[in-house]
Amino acid sequence: MKYTSLLFVLLTFLMGSLELQSQTQEFEVEGVKVLLKPSNKQVISVQLFLDGGTSNYTKEQEGIEALALAVVTEGGTQNHPKTDFFGKLEKMGSIIGNSAEYDYSKISLRCLTSYWDESWDLFADAVRNPAFEEEEFNNIKNQLVAGAKNAESDADSHLRNIAMSNAFKDLNYSKVPDGTASSIEKLSWGQVQKYYKRLLGKDQIVLVVVGAVEEADLKAKVKKAFGDLKAEGIQVKPEGKVFFNESSYNEESRDIATNYIRGYMNAPDIGSDDEVAMRVAYSILYDRLFKEIRTERNLSYAPAAAFPSSILGNPYTLLYVSTDKPNEAVAVMINEIRDICKEGFEASELTNKKGDFLTQHYMKMETVGSQATGLGQATLSGDWKRTDKFIDEVDALSVEDLNKAFKKYAKGINWTYLGDTSLVNKSIFLQSIGD
Repeated sequence: MKYTSLLFVLLTFLMGSLELQSQTQEFEVEGVKVLLKPSNKQVISVQLFLDGGTSNYTKEQEGIEALALAVVTEGGTQNHPKTDFFGKLEKMGSIIGNSAEYDYSKISLRCLTSYWDESWDLFADAVRNPAFEEEEFNNIKNQLVAGAKNAESDADSHLRNIAMSNAFKDLNYSKVPDGTASSIEKLSWGQVQKYYKRLLGKDQIVLVVVGAVEEADLKAKVKKAFGDLKAEGIQVKPEGKVFFNESSYNEESRDIATNYIRGYMNAPDIGSDDEVAMRVAYSILYDRLFKEIRTERNLSYAPAAAFPSSILGNPYTLLYVSTDKPNEAVAVMINEIRDICKEGFEASELTNKKGDFLTQHYMKMETVGSQATGLGQATLSGDWKRTDKFIDEVDALSVEDLNKAFKKYAKGINWTYLGDTSLVNKSIFLQSIGD
């Protein structure tokens, strides 16, 4: 009873805090799509989303977008040499960064409201007038090559990359957004410059701003900074949806202390009727796997189940475990999935999960950066307005909704195993899980 009361107080506080930030506006400025969400915080988040991600380049060019954005945000501008550029940012406490994902990339700004004008000017200058000096390009390129080599040696990073390649063979998701050492090394200064110029088109970008910013002020800034951009960027080519109808097994032998396993399963389209039900269902599955694999059997320190929010075009759900007893851990996972398909979730599980699930959502959305990311992802995947309906959709879920969605997509698992392959009984991995 005491826990429930505290949870209610926390939810009430968080809901009240977010209510002040709920009035999102959408408008276009010279053909550039802009979302502005007011906030009572003293921090502003600006995120410039570039649509397409891995669909924008070939397998041989993987890493080119990540490298281009790293040079843009880390190499200074034509008006402000690197030392001057970062000196100004540091004095204001402002941060300009970048990231490259499977479906999009983005250039971001985080600043205090008191330094909004000066920080925006530096952000816009980086986007439109990057220095792209050859020496600095080579320095950043070498850093990314070193990072790619580290990812190759890191078991979790390498497992993710080979698992995506196995699950989405010859498709866009088989490409590594951050690139591999060999692919990055082949990218030239001129090639990356040309790529960035092609990428920056009005139909490819979405600008999201969360903070205490006036609409008229933002419109003027966007018009000045981006009004003269060309209309078209790189044309995004959609792919057919991958569906795992039966289980499959892939492996890579590596002499490491423990074994790492990822399994990919089907997921509903983003924005579909089943999406929210599946997100809650996988949150419950995560709890079940944690209890059975870690708490009850001590087979792994960190088993997991997830429905990744950053995957937009070809969504999937995943299972993960690192363990020295792979057959036992995977058997537990499959048994839990089979049990849900046969018996369904319990009504009490959903009742208990809703409060926890929404609390985590509210806490995540407390930051302006998370709000901007959520709005940008929702816009690229169809409709940002569905973010306003998320809480009501969770609240309205029934256990029948969860059971129907889970069973609908539980057909097969695409497994990838990294470690001591002599320990594996493949028949356990290849068991059927659904009807």
